[in-house]
Amino acid sequence: MAVPSSPPLNAPPGPRVRLVDIAERLNLTKVSVSKALRDHPDISLETRKLVKRTAAAMGYSPNLLARSLSSRQSFTLGVVVPKIAHTFFSAVIDAIQARATAAGYGIVLTVSNERADLERQHIERLLAMRVDGLLVSVSQEAPELAAYERVRSMGVPLVFFDRKIEGLPFSSVTVDDRGGAYAGTARLIGEGHRRIAHLAGAQETEIGRARREGFEAALADHGLSVRPDWIVPGGFDEAHGYRGFQAIHATGELPDALFAASFPVALGARAAMRDLDPALLDRIRVLAFGDGGLNEVYAFPHVCVRQPTRAMGEHAVALLLQTIEAEEPEPPRAVVLSTDLVSTEDSRAAYAVAMA
Repeated sequence: MAVPSSPPLNAPPGPRVRLVDIAERLNLTKVSVSKALRDHPDISLETRKLVKRTAAAMGYSPNLLARSLSSRQSFTLGVVVPKIAHTFFSAVIDAIQARATAAGYGIVLTVSNERADLERQHIERLLAMRVDGLLVSVSQEAPELAAYERVRSMGVPLVFFDRKIEGLPFSSVTVDDRGGAYAGTARLIGEGHRRIAHLAGAQETEIGRARREGFEAALADHGLSVRPDWIVPGGFDEAHGYRGFQAIHATGELPDALFAASFPVALGARAAMRDLDPALLDRIRVLAFGDGGLNEVYAFPHVCVRQPTRAMGEHAVALLLQTIEAEEPEPPRAVVLSTDLVSTEDSRAAYAVAMA
């Protein structure tokens, strides 16, 4: 297909610019202009650039309502997360946004603040907005299943990420929580630690239960007993970490290592150590499930189970779009991503080499 010449690009006065206006100016068909604006491979790269440049100069704004009516799609994905203040979810959201944008979709982001009732409300509002699909990481409270039954009955594709609800007919992208917890605990044992406590996170969630199971299995496989008073269930934020370590400290005996169910929980535990006895900051080795991005500068003994955050967001969007675009319903898929271990010592050494 020949590339049309570019006429002067002075934006004309008058009513809203339409696709047909751009087509007439460039001597192209309306279909070709539409494809060029959507980066369709049928149109050459040079023509796509010319069409976009012309559309911008003419003041063209796509009619999303008309597009959704003609295609019966909103080209919008709804996203529900428990928190956005923590680096884990912000990194996953960034990957979701990038992958969705590249595919021609926008996102509507909502935050449940770890509340099941807000999670339900957000899902209901997103359904009312006619989003094409949902990406959900569930709160730490017991879920309100009626919302998910409505999603299923309406036939709206949904993919869980990071946290999911077992038994529901939706796809998911998670990490190997049990395996990561097992490997991290085994590393602590390999370093010589025998007195290990666990701030276990919310046991209402699958990730809380799986991480505790991995911790207990590692102890058992290495011939170490589990101390029930050194396993403190709670949430996944700093406040639960703070109160959880206070509870362990109140037992009258202290561990020489601590496994926190999330990085914020580890931060809360460190804050409690600082307030109770600053010497504990150097004495107690901490393992956190999750990497807060601070290992290069973190001053205290620390190991983390690093999660592939960007890969999780990208896989979740890809799986959701595959479900949306499938001609026939597909069975749910469960994608499980691997984790790895990194310590402050490892990170600082690598950082020093990189900066040299």
